[in-house]
Amino acid sequence: MKYGTDKQVKHNKKMYGRRIQQLDHILKDNTFLVDGGYRNFIVSMYKALVSGRRITPKMESAITKIVKVYAKHINPEHQKTKVEYIENTLDKIQKLRSLLFECKFSPDYSYGKEMFLDSIENQVRQRASLSQKQRMTLNKFHKQFTKRLEKGTLSKKQPWHTEKK
Repeated sequence: MKYGTDKQVKHNKKMYGRRIQQLDHILKDNTFLVDGGYRNFIVSMYKALVSGRRITPKMESAITKIVKVYAKHINPEHQKTKVEYIENTLDKIQKLRSLLFECKFSPDYSYGKEMFLDSIENQVRQRASLSQKQRMTLNKFHKQFTKRLEKGTLSKKQPWHTEKK
Protein backbone atom coordinates (compact mmCIF):
# COMPACT_ATOMS: atom_id res chain seq x y z
CA MET A 1 0.00 0.00 0.00
CA LYS A 2 2.86 2.35 0.82
CA TYR A 3 4.31 1.87 -2.68
CA GLY A 4 1.05 2.98 -4.32
CA THR A 5 1.05 6.19 -2.30
CA ASP A 6 4.67 6.97 -3.24
CA LYS A 7 3.84 6.21 -6.84
CA GLN A 8 0.84 8.57 -6.73
CA VAL A 9 2.92 11.32 -5.04
CA LYS A 10 5.48 11.06 -7.84
CA HIS A 11 2.68 11.08 -10.42
CA ASN A 12 1.16 14.24 -8.93
CA LYS A 13 4.57 15.95 -8.80
CA LYS A 14 5.16 15.08 -12.44
CA MET A 15 1.66 16.03 -13.65
CA TYR A 16 0.94 19.00 -11.37
CA GLY A 17 4.39 20.25 -10.33
CA ARG A 18 3.72 23.77 -11.59
CA ARG A 19 0.31 23.91 -9.88
CA ILE A 20 1.86 22.76 -6.59
CA GLN A 21 4.37 25.63 -6.80
CA GLN A 22 1.63 28.10 -7.66
CA LEU A 23 -0.62 27.03 -4.78
CA ASP A 24 2.35 27.17 -2.41
CA HIS A 25 3.04 30.75 -3.54
CA ILE A 26 -0.63 31.71 -3.20
CA LEU A 27 -0.80 30.32 0.34
CA LYS A 28 2.28 32.36 1.32
CA ASP A 29 0.82 35.62 -0.05
CA ASN A 30 -0.94 37.25 2.92
CA THR A 31 -2.35 40.10 0.82
CA PHE A 32 -4.55 37.70 -1.15
CA LEU A 33 -5.87 35.40 1.53
CA VAL A 34 -7.36 36.18 4.87
CA ASP A 35 -8.30 33.35 7.17
CA GLY A 36 -11.53 31.74 6.16
CA GLY A 37 -13.26 29.15 4.07
CA TYR A 38 -11.53 29.98 0.79
CA ARG A 39 -8.09 29.67 2.37
CA ASN A 40 -9.05 26.30 3.88
CA PHE A 41 -10.23 25.13 0.47
CA ILE A 42 -6.92 26.12 -1.15
CA VAL A 43 -5.01 24.35 1.63
CA SER A 44 -7.06 21.18 1.06
CA MET A 45 -6.36 21.28 -2.70
CA TYR A 46 -2.64 21.81 -2.02
CA LYS A 47 -2.56 18.91 0.45
CA ALA A 48 -4.37 16.68 -2.06
CA LEU A 49 -1.69 17.42 -4.64
CA VAL A 50 1.34 16.89 -2.39
CA SER A 51 -0.03 13.88 -0.48
CA GLY A 52 -0.59 11.82 -3.60
CA ARG A 53 -4.37 11.87 -3.64
CA ARG A 54 -6.01 11.12 -6.97
CA ILE A 55 -6.97 14.41 -8.64
CA THR A 56 -10.40 14.39 -10.27
CA PRO A 57 -11.25 16.62 -13.24
CA LYS A 58 -13.46 18.72 -10.96
CA MET A 59 -10.56 19.22 -8.52
CA GLU A 60 -8.24 20.08 -11.39
CA SER A 61 -10.61 22.74 -12.69
CA ALA A 62 -11.00 24.16 -9.17
CA ILE A 63 -7.21 24.41 -8.82
CA THR A 64 -6.96 26.12 -12.20
CA LYS A 65 -9.67 28.58 -11.15
CA ILE A 66 -7.77 29.37 -7.92
CA VAL A 67 -4.67 30.23 -9.95
CA LYS A 68 -6.67 32.38 -12.41
CA VAL A 69 -8.36 34.32 -9.59
CA TYR A 70 -4.97 34.95 -8.00
CA ALA A 71 -3.48 36.11 -11.30
CA LYS A 72 -6.36 38.55 -11.65
CA HIS A 73 -5.80 39.70 -8.05
CA ILE A 74 -2.17 40.64 -8.64
CA ASN A 75 -2.90 42.43 -11.93
CA PRO A 76 -2.34 46.19 -11.30
CA GLU A 77 -5.14 47.15 -13.70
CA HIS A 78 -7.58 44.99 -11.76
CA GLN A 79 -6.35 46.48 -8.47
CA LYS A 80 -7.03 49.98 -9.81
CA THR A 81 -10.54 49.03 -10.95
CA LYS A 82 -11.22 47.40 -7.58
CA VAL A 83 -10.15 50.51 -5.64
CA GLU A 84 -12.33 52.73 -7.85
CA TYR A 85 -15.32 50.41 -7.32
CA ILE A 86 -14.83 50.48 -3.55
CA GLU A 87 -14.56 54.28 -3.46
CA ASN A 88 -17.63 54.81 -5.68
CA THR A 89 -19.74 52.32 -3.75
CA LEU A 90 -18.77 53.73 -0.35
CA ASP A 91 -19.60 57.22 -1.62
CA LYS A 92 -23.05 56.04 -2.72
CA ILE A 93 -23.65 54.35 0.64
CA GLN A 94 -22.72 57.59 2.39
CA LYS A 95 -25.25 59.48 0.24
CA LEU A 96 -27.90 56.92 1.19
CA ARG A 97 -27.07 57.48 4.88
CA SER A 98 -27.57 61.22 4.52
CA LEU A 99 -30.87 60.66 2.70
CA LEU A 100 -31.97 58.31 5.49
CA PHE A 101 -31.13 60.96 8.07
CA GLU A 102 -33.05 63.64 6.13
CA CYS A 103 -36.14 61.42 5.92
CA LYS A 104 -36.51 61.44 9.70
CA PHE A 105 -37.95 57.96 10.03
CA SER A 106 -38.66 56.52 13.47
CA PRO A 107 -35.53 55.62 15.45
CA ASP A 108 -36.21 51.87 15.25
CA TYR A 109 -36.73 51.96 11.49
CA SER A 110 -33.66 54.14 10.95
CA TYR A 111 -31.57 51.86 13.14
CA GLY A 112 -32.51 48.81 11.06
CA LYS A 113 -31.62 50.55 7.81
CA GLU A 114 -28.42 51.87 9.36
CA MET A 115 -27.36 48.36 10.42
CA PHE A 116 -27.99 47.06 6.90
CA LEU A 117 -25.92 49.87 5.40
CA ASP A 118 -23.12 49.09 7.88
CA SER A 119 -23.06 45.44 6.84
CA ILE A 120 -23.05 46.38 3.15
CA GLU A 121 -20.20 48.83 3.76
CA ASN A 122 -18.15 46.15 5.55
CA GLN A 123 -18.70 43.71 2.71
CA VAL A 124 -17.62 46.27 0.11
CA ARG A 125 -14.44 47.01 2.08
CA GLN A 126 -13.59 43.31 2.51
CA ARG A 127 -14.69 41.72 -0.76
CA ALA A 128 -15.11 44.66 -3.14
CA SER A 129 -18.36 43.20 -4.42
CA LEU A 130 -22.10 43.19 -3.88
CA SER A 131 -24.68 40.67 -4.98
CA GLN A 132 -27.45 41.56 -7.40
CA LYS A 133 -30.02 41.43 -4.58
CA GLN A 134 -27.95 43.78 -2.43
CA ARG A 135 -27.67 46.32 -5.25
CA MET A 136 -31.41 46.05 -5.90
CA THR A 137 -32.12 46.66 -2.20
CA LEU A 138 -29.88 49.73 -2.16
CA ASN A 139 -31.69 51.06 -5.25
CA LYS A 140 -35.02 50.43 -3.52
CA PHE A 141 -33.81 52.38 -0.47
CA HIS A 142 -32.77 55.28 -2.70
CA LYS A 143 -36.17 55.40 -4.43
CA GLN A 144 -37.99 55.14 -1.11
CA PHE A 145 -35.96 57.89 0.56
CA THR A 146 -36.10 60.33 -2.38
CA LYS A 147 -39.85 59.73 -2.80
CA ARG A 148 -40.45 60.50 0.88
CA LEU A 149 -38.43 63.71 0.61
CA GLU A 150 -40.16 64.80 -2.63
CA LYS A 151 -43.65 64.16 -1.29
CA GLY A 152 -42.84 65.90 1.95
CA THR A 153 -44.48 63.15 4.00
CA LEU A 154 -42.26 63.76 6.99
CA SER A 155 -44.48 63.55 10.02
CA LYS A 156 -43.90 66.54 12.29
CA LYS A 157 -45.94 65.06 15.14
CA GLN A 158 -43.30 62.71 16.45
CA PRO A 159 -40.79 63.93 19.04
CA TRP A 160 -37.75 62.63 17.10
CA HIS A 161 -38.48 65.09 14.26
CA THR A 162 -37.79 68.18 16.30
CA GLU A 163 -34.39 69.71 15.83
CA LYS A 164 -32.15 69.57 18.87
CA LYS A 165 -30.45 72.85 19.63
